[in-house]
Amino acid sequence: MRYTYLDLIEEVLRVEKREMTLREIWEFAEKEGYSKKLMSIGKTPVNTMNACIRKHIGSAKNVKFKQTSKNPALYYLNN
Repeated sequence: MRYTYLDLIEEVLRVEKREMTLREIWEFAEKEGYSKKLMSIGKTPVNTMNACIRKHIGSAKNVKFKQTSKNPALYYLNN
């Protein structure tokens, strides 16, 4: 199974155990090497993560994440 941006977001939030912006999640993932697990990284990984998490929250049956703030957008695990 391939490692996705949603997997990366979930892994970082589980380790950090706090609400985070997508930029904070990406910076932590880069520092800790989680980003190296992704098959490919484009020029705007934070924008890609934003698209993935919004699609997941809007359409998944078992939503893994919740947005806890709008400005800035903060995310946390939904459990």
